[in-house]
Amino acid sequence: MKKLTILFAVFVLGSTQIFASDSNPINSEQQLRNQIATLLKNPAFNLNKQQLNANIEFTLNGEGEIVVLTVNSENIDVKSFVKSRLNYKKVDSKISNIGNKIFKVSLKILKS
Repeated sequence: MKKLTILFAVFVLGSTQIFASDSNPINSEQQLRNQIATLLKNPAFNLNKQQLNANIEFTLNGEGEIVVLTVNSENIDVKSFVKSRLNYKKVDSKISNIGNKIFKVSLKILKS
């Protein structure tokens, strides 16, 4: 009987750890990517080329705000556009607990 009680206790503790673990960190990163894409919609400048590319590196601070670290692009307008749209914008509270990571996103702006 004692072994059965111990086995039951181990089963209960093991099952609670499974439910307490983070469900899917990739899903949180996908939600963050979608929120970034929403913030960067409809650029307010004219494009000289058919396509402009930029590589963006950012992190999230303690208040759940985006902090842009670097924007690698040939066009100065793209750099200022990205920084003005993203820097210190709040993200959803579910996303902000991802942790101290540096995220890298590629941006492609097409001429319509």
